[in-house]
Amino acid sequence: MRTFRFIISVTCILLTGGSAFSQQSCTGFHKKNCNSGSKDGWVYNSQSKSGLFLEGMSSEIKIVIFKDFDYSINLCNDKGLGKGELGMIVKDAKTNEMIYDNSVDNMTQHFEFTCETTRSIIVTVVAPGGDGSESKGKGNDAKKSSEKSSGTKSAEGSGGGCVGLLIEQMASHPTGFGPMKPEKKDGGK
Repeated sequence: MRTFRFIISVTCILLTGGSAFSQQSCTGFHKKNCNSGSKDGWVYNSQSKSGLFLEGMSSEIKIVIFKDFDYSINLCNDKGLGKGELGMIVKDAKTNEMIYDNSVDNMTQHFEFTCETTRSIIVTVVAPGGDGSESKGKGNDAKKSSEKSSGTKSAEGSGGGCVGLLIEQMASHPTGFGPMKPEKKDGGK
């Protein structure tokens, strides 16, 4: 009876192990593959993500950025994800105002900015190989969306691969003379 249970357990692990591995294979991809600025004082931001993308797929993530911090966003992807660079669009989450679009910046995979007021932004990443209209996902729903739009195709068999979004931050350095503060006078109440 123990042998039978062992065989059943091993069979279940082998049957589900392949699909579990493919779902988890992108975990931590951004930490290992995206260019980090840690040598230059940048600190890892826990809102960074990795995900499995199909060619032409787009996905959005909402990020909170804080006043008086500089931010660095780096993109990276598997070579098998199609030819070209990843698209990145950054918009204000409340007003939908365009903050940055790398399609007008030579498709650079790196963007740095200073946040002057605490707010939420939406970063949209588009995988090469399409215009992003094939499927859209938000955060962790990106994989579910790609499964719906692609039927039974696996990411590996249809030009898919891992995408990393590495977000780093550091305290802003004051520039210029800074704000003038009036001196307090001792004579008044």
